[in-house]
Amino acid sequence: MKRDLNRTIKLNNDSEYKSLYDWSLEEYDSEGDKVTSSFIPMQTGSIILGVEKLEYRHNFEGLGWEPDTAGISESEFITGTLKTKADAREDISTTNSFSMFGTDRKIKIVGIEIHKVDNDYRTEESFNLSGHIGYETEADMDLPAQKAEDALFISVVLNEERFNKIVQYIKDGIYPSYVTIGDAEGIYNQWSPSIHLGDIKILTDEMDYTKDNSFQQQLEIPKDCDIKPPRLGKLNEFDFGFLISSAKSVDKDNENEDEDYFEDDYESDISDEKESPIDVISSQLSEMSNFSMQAFKYLKTPLWIIAITLLLILFYK
Repeated sequence: MKRDLNRTIKLNNDSEYKSLYDWSLEEYDSEGDKVTSSFIPMQTGSIILGVEKLEYRHNFEGLGWEPDTAGISESEFITGTLKTKADAREDISTTNSFSMFGTDRKIKIVGIEIHKVDNDYRTEESFNLSGHIGYETEADMDLPAQKAEDALFISVVLNEERFNKIVQYIKDGIYPSYVTIGDAEGIYNQWSPSIHLGDIKILTDEMDYTKDNSFQQQLEIPKDCDIKPPRLGKLNEFDFGFLISSAKSVDKDNENEDEDYFEDDYESDISDEKESPIDVISSQLSEMSNFSMQAFKYLKTPLWIIAITLLLILFYK
């Protein structure tokens, strides 16, 4: 089995920025040239991952060669495929990219496995990180050549109640909207004043059992340096969020009634506004005629009094 590592990883304990960090990990090519910036252990911030797929698996397995020793065992677990996800902010780039120390490849496989406390070797709730470096194997008489890509996995163990809640969500078609991890050992990023980590390098705990059980990702460490860079394993912050929203829609019948009401009222206003000029003039003349009739009604009595007075004056002359 050949691991696909093409860079040398060195620990630098003579930092130029002592006030910011004491040591870092750096990568060098085959010519001895430094090819990446300095990476330091993850301190603050978080990594947001989207959930592409989540599946519940319930397996039944028969064990035993003899009839009297045969038995059936069950196992339940949930597997999922994750992807890097940008933060909600649009003014800056917040999408993370992952790669293994010792490579220039981006990690394309990020997954999650959720198991239930079984009182066997999963005795309590926990969440951890693991990963493996891509490799190739040569074909032999029984198996064809194989190739595996770099991968990163989140392993979660939950009690039965929480595990069953997620199973029910999956059955109901409700899927988590995000996974967030933070303060994780084995994850390194370039120093930045921002909480957004950007490019991320991974240092796994994967062992090479063909070389005295040494790590696959070997480090060159200066003499008399007792620093032991943390490797994948412990995960201190983990958030697995489901978003359940109401699917109730607006009552279409009531909505149409309201629309009809406002439409009728609007059409009435429009019809009033659209009277023809002839109708307007006729209306005004009618109002003037009514006013004249009322005025004549009130003037009739004073006119008779004036006429009688004039007749008496003429008579006495």
